Amino acid sequence: MINLKVKLLKIILECKHFCLFLKQNIVFMWYRIFLLVFVANLFMGCGATESKDLNPDFYKTIGAQIREARLEQGVSQQDLADEVGVTQNGLSLIEDGLATPIHTKLIAIQNYLDVEFKFNGEHTSLEAYMERKK
Repeated sequence: MINLKVKLLKIILECKHFCLFLKQNIVFMWYRIFLLVFVANLFMGCGATESKDLNPDFYKTIGAQIREARLEQGVSQQDLADEVGVTQNGLSLIEDGLATPIHTKLIAIQNYLDVEFKFNGEHTSLEAYMERKK
């Protein structure tokens, strides 16, 4: 009987150690999956910055044109910001060329002000410009 109890205790201890081993490996596996996903997103994000239209001069030029059109039409920063769904501070950063907004926000600003931006010496819509860049 004692021999059976000892065997059962050994089996229980082995199962406990095996369970700990499995738990550690599962945690390590999730850690590796997280690292792979993180690195993949990092590389995919870096590719977006290589786009030709994402340079600071592009946004400074667009920002200056937005400010000029807004002032010509007598629209306040707050009114324009409310219409296109950005904060007044965000719009100020866009006009200064310090923010890099998504193109849908720039298109919304363009549509609200009913203007065409000047790219490479010619007036055109942002959609047409982006289409030519593809």
